[in-house]
Amino acid sequence: MQLSEQQKNAVLHTGTPALVVAGAGSGKTRTLTAKIAYLIEKGYDPSRILAITFTNKAAEEMKTRLVKQTRLSIDRFPWVRTYHSACYTILKLHAEILGFKHPLQILSAYHQQKLYKDIAASLNIEKSSIPGLISDISKAKNFADPLKYIEHLPKIKKAMTLAVFGRYEQELRQRNSLDFDNILLFTRDLLRNNEAVRQKYRALFQYILVDEYQDTNNLQEEITGLFLGHKNLFCVGDDWQAVYGFRGSNVNHFLSFPEKYPEASIFKLEQNYRSASEIVKLANSLIGNNERRMDKTCFSSKTGGMVSTHDFPNEFEEAIWVAKKIRSLKSMGIPYSAMAVMYRTKSLSLWFEKEFRRANIPYRMMGSKGFFERMEVLDINCYLLAAVFPDDDVAFDRIVNTPKRGIGPAMMKKIAQARLDGASLQTTARSMMKERIFSPKIHGGLTRLFEGLDRMKTMKPDDAIRFVLYEFGYTDHIAETCKTREELDSRKENIDELVFNASLKTSLTDYLEEIVLVNEDKDDDKDDKNGVSLSTIHASKGLEYGAAFIVGVEEELFPHWRSLTSEAEIEEERRLMYVAVTRAERYLFITSARERRNKRSRKSRFLWELKAALE
Repeated sequence: MQLSEQQKNAVLHTGTPALVVAGAGSGKTRTLTAKIAYLIEKGYDPSRILAITFTNKAAEEMKTRLVKQTRLSIDRFPWVRTYHSACYTILKLHAEILGFKHPLQILSAYHQQKLYKDIAASLNIEKSSIPGLISDISKAKNFADPLKYIEHLPKIKKAMTLAVFGRYEQELRQRNSLDFDNILLFTRDLLRNNEAVRQKYRALFQYILVDEYQDTNNLQEEITGLFLGHKNLFCVGDDWQAVYGFRGSNVNHFLSFPEKYPEASIFKLEQNYRSASEIVKLANSLIGNNERRMDKTCFSSKTGGMVSTHDFPNEFEEAIWVAKKIRSLKSMGIPYSAMAVMYRTKSLSLWFEKEFRRANIPYRMMGSKGFFERMEVLDINCYLLAAVFPDDDVAFDRIVNTPKRGIGPAMMKKIAQARLDGASLQTTARSMMKERIFSPKIHGGLTRLFEGLDRMKTMKPDDAIRFVLYEFGYTDHIAETCKTREELDSRKENIDELVFNASLKTSLTDYLEEIVLVNEDKDDDKDDKNGVSLSTIHASKGLEYGAAFIVGVEEELFPHWRSLTSEAEIEEERRLMYVAVTRAERYLFITSARERRNKRSRKSRFLWELKAALE
């Protein structure tokens, strides 16, 4: 394998811990794979090399590369795994030490959420508090000291979280179950508290390698240290691309590596093989505004990069211009698949989906569903469809028990069996109500539903959506069903965008016709692999595009409103902008709008920083 001088120096180094500070597009994965192949060549046993990746997909890709490079079979690399996979493998072998029996059960997200709901109900805690509780308890575990983390929560929240945490862990024990976070937490406890087990794995792992080291959390860092019985540690990452603090990752582990391992060697991969020099210099200048960073000077031997910023009156003009520019780039020979539109929040995809449909530009959603396919958007639109089209069985079936009204599958089957002359489910249910067939609870729920649907028929589209949100209790419903605060915020942002989109139409039928046509067009070329990528910036990490558009670069959107009270979080948002900028190979366009959802917006501080670097 051909390596640069910087890559080669990192690969050939042994004897002390090493940190490879790998800039964007610098061949990080190539270096890591070459390191493992070199170790095997030097006599290390591949089955005793622990190589940690952050996704199962990355682990499989690394194994595939190693098989190709070393010509060994894939089963010779049993410890190329994620942290969770490696730890679960160990836990299964030593479960009895921790008081568990075989087989261990890992709770699914559904089971976990149901258990939290039951505990919250037994403690008289409001359902709307559940997403925050789940998020806080998960962060507490990944902090490595759950009780210490909870101790620093606000007083009322602390008491509630402690009560739920204690009951939750007790229930898990009784069920002989683990949740995803406990896989790491209990492995840490096992290694820390049992000398024989710790020494066994220290003897087993001759070399430890960690990919995406900037994204490790406190618990993962501690586990790595417990595995390490020697100096054979090789960590690879880029603190400039540390963008998962909201999930509990702690970039300080990366930044403090030289202090933790004073004899460590630091290798910097600074040549960017992806982006043109103009883009690399711009990215360097942007990240230079962060105080907490490890210095490096990234460069590129490629030239001819083109960077421009554009400001528009509103989101409509922004989307129209982007579509036109994409058509222009396509005429220059750049395929649609080599272009991407990136945004900070999923809700912004709506305007580009609509404009791309109108302009006949194929696209694919990266890491998320299309706007009108998202759960909350489908639910709300089905309410509107059920109001306007009472014969729409699919819409009625979706909303009749959302939020819950006690009308489960058995009751829907009963309604379906009572149909006469091909009548719809809604028409049949209305007829059954006149005959007083339902229980008082179901009768009351359906009465309120049908009265609401009848009122909605004459409302403007945006007013009808607000009616669903507040009169039918859909706002409370999503607060109860979301697993984390971040998920709840994302769904609320989608709903805000939906309300604004609906306000552009004067009648429900006009609005519903538009969304049906958009969905019909999208179904024709679903997941078009030759289309333009529409992606959040988080979902674009690790990818590259000939032409990249970063849209919606405005205060409270990017940086996101959640981050504005903390300088550390602002720095993470800036790192996210750095990730976005470095996705571009040659063409980079950064856009903002002066007005969004009929409200004035301000250019992002990041846009001003980029503009200053361009002057």
